[in-house]
Amino acid sequence: MKKGRVRWRSPRASEASLTRFETGAVVSLGTVLSLRMLGLFMIYPIFSRLADHYAGATTLTIGLALGSYGLTQGVFQLPFGWLSDRWGRKPVIVAGLLLFALGSGIAALATSITGLIVGRLIQGLGAIGSATLAFISDVTHEEHRARAMAVAGGFIGLSFGLAIILGPLLAERIGLAGIFWLTALSALGAMVLVLAVRRPAWAHPPTASRIRPALRAVLLQRDLRRLDFGILIQHAVLTSLFLILPGLAGRVLGMDTADSWLLYLPLLAGAFVLSLPFVVLAEIRAAFRRYLRIGILVGGIGLALLLVVPNSAVGLVAGLGLYFGAFTLLEALLPSWVSRVTPVGFSGSGLGVYSSCQFLGIFIGGVAGGLVWARAGVQGVLVLDLVALAAWFVVSWPIAPVRRCRTCVFKLSHRPDVRLLQARLATLDGVLDWRYAEDEGLLYLRLDTAVPVDEGLGLIREQFGF
Repeated sequence: MKKGRVRWRSPRASEASLTRFETGAVVSLGTVLSLRMLGLFMIYPIFSRLADHYAGATTLTIGLALGSYGLTQGVFQLPFGWLSDRWGRKPVIVAGLLLFALGSGIAALATSITGLIVGRLIQGLGAIGSATLAFISDVTHEEHRARAMAVAGGFIGLSFGLAIILGPLLAERIGLAGIFWLTALSALGAMVLVLAVRRPAWAHPPTASRIRPALRAVLLQRDLRRLDFGILIQHAVLTSLFLILPGLAGRVLGMDTADSWLLYLPLLAGAFVLSLPFVVLAEIRAAFRRYLRIGILVGGIGLALLLVVPNSAVGLVAGLGLYFGAFTLLEALLPSWVSRVTPVGFSGSGLGVYSSCQFLGIFIGGVAGGLVWARAGVQGVLVLDLVALAAWFVVSWPIAPVRRCRTCVFKLSHRPDVRLLQARLATLDGVLDWRYAEDEGLLYLRLDTAVPVDEGLGLIREQFGF
């Protein structure tokens, strides 16, 4: 029988660092993610102050305008992820960036809070996060994927820090509308980077799987659901916090919008530097679970400081430093972890659910934060955020530790006896997950790198002809 082509590189290849091709692809796609997030994050530190000048603005509608982007992002991340599995990554990402640019233009032209909400909703239709993360999975080998996701997470974290600093400075010169125009231009520039990334021959091919089995596969994974819940809480807390933070910094430190970068610059730079070693340690030691728990606890301690000493400048700076450090750590760890536990062959759909939860968190944080802010003030929002972090800590506690693994994809020359194949694969201790995609004739295997399976897998390949 004719043997199929193996679409994976030998695990004996260097695992120390990304290859030159992987580095270029990850940097390009990480830049795409960061350009999009840069425009979104720039409005965070100034939005609650500048949006109150729009017609119809109230505490609730300002929170809705800030969070509305997350509603359409949350709803459309999964369809975009699934479509990228079916049609390929590039067409879906480019279409999403065009929608994002259109919504940014509408928001820039808005004169009422309603127009601003409409623009933000259309921005959210460009739900490319899941497809872009899946593209990163495509262009990196399994043994390098955690590092690649950490690099992508670092780009997003860096864009967050840069945006929080640039937002107040730019708002002083070009206003909120000018920031939205810059966001539209950055989306168009990101399209060029996407089109320049070459898809390697060994990458997992697009699949023709229907959305229902893809959804079922990713939603039945308990640890994946726990990670999805975590990213929802992470961004709900962030969004609600930034509703009150500009006013809090102004009251405690006497800072206006233009000067707030003096607070955020040292805090975010320190958070990035301090969290980076823990990201590396988590990967080297496969200690994701330990640092997840530490990150949630540290973030909670930071917010508790803001609540306990509300009028202290030292308490404000220390609390924000702890919170931003924890946020940066968790933002880098979570997407890498998701890529390791998503069922094989469903990376786009799995990352689609993850990204949906991330942006639904933005919507929930904006709306819930706005409601609580109107009724219970700053202290009420901080209590809400602490309760949310406590819920995340409880939900995440049973999560299983990360295992080092690699993924193999084989092209089968004929349809196998699936029950017999399942029985044979069950005899190999190193097989963590597998899937036979009948429409494509592909067998996906996820293997534990700590367990030798080459000999046993070779016998199975001979028996089934792949």
